[in-house]
Amino acid sequence: MKKFFVFLIIGLVAGSAAWGATIGITVNAATKLEASVDQSTWTIALDNSGTAIDLPTQGQLTVKASKSAYTVTFTSANSGTLNNGSNTIPYKVKVDTSAWTTGVATNNLSSYTQLTASAVKTIVFQSRTPTVGKTFAIGFNIEAYTDYYVDGAYTDTITIAIAQN
Repeated sequence: MKKFFVFLIIGLVAGSAAWGATIGITVNAATKLEASVDQSTWTIALDNSGTAIDLPTQGQLTVKASKSAYTVTFTSANSGTLNNGSNTIPYKVKVDTSAWTTGVATNNLSSYTQLTASAVKTIVFQSRTPTVGKTFAIGFNIEAYTDYYVDGAYTDTITIAIAQN
């Protein structure tokens, strides 16, 4: 009888191992690294009065990132000037990241800055964003001037890039 119970227990243990299973799970999260703006074109009226133009919320930059270390870079096709043939108007931009101090390591655009070719302007982030992203105001400025600008349309293109650190 003892042998019967020993064989029964061994049989149950061996049988239960044969019915057991394991599952290994791997989930590969996609990389998210995106910078977008609310408007791809800004049309700004210059009344040629000499008065400064200060538009602290001209546009919005939204950043989405699954990385915790990344940099957003701003560059200007015309080194921070609006061009109309040989006529130019210097301008400056800023990006207000003050509402997310824990997520931003360095902001070279925290105050109005001209996007010259000699110095790349960056915002270095140190935290990933929520899935809806983080949105920041982009400001635009033309300082007061004493000479009229030649009438006509002046243009430039700002390029905003995002890259992992």
